[in-house]
Amino acid sequence: MTTLRQKQNRRPKSSARSYALWLLSRRAYSSQALLQRLRGRGYAAEEAQDAVLYLQEVGYVNDEVYAHDFVNWRSQAGNGPRKLRYELKGKGIGEDEIEGALASLDDEELKQQAMVVARRKLRGRDLGDDKVRLSVMRFLLQRGYGYELVEEVVAKLLACLDSEEQNS
Repeated sequence: MTTLRQKQNRRPKSSARSYALWLLSRRAYSSQALLQRLRGRGYAAEEAQDAVLYLQEVGYVNDEVYAHDFVNWRSQAGNGPRKLRYELKGKGIGEDEIEGALASLDDEELKQQAMVVARRKLRGRDLGDDKVRLSVMRFLLQRGYGYELVEEVVAKLLACLDSEEQNS
């Protein structure tokens, strides 16, 4: 059985740039996250910084593009602006890039996504029950949607359920 140290010794020595390119071939990284990965791999701070700067110069690392892609991907998964802002800050994205990425979100699309998430959370439970309604509201708030939007979505769901009951 080989140990981790033996596996690391068998790896060919590479520069921070090469390793960073290899990482980027697997998935996108913000400049801060890439720098942390390089430092965690044992590269000197100067070499890691040089690699990230080089990759920014050639266009392989761009925090603004990363933020837009991240917001589009995670908002489609049902996450609201507050949660997206928090996650992007955790990835080392600057406030300007975050604002630009969040500005691209469409309010109507956010409402539709929140509605889908709320319906998924309900799954046959009675929204008329206060505990269920509060549970759905809390869930949407935890997903990063604003309070006003959450109230609007829950009110719309209640109205839909009322109209369905009247039609049956």
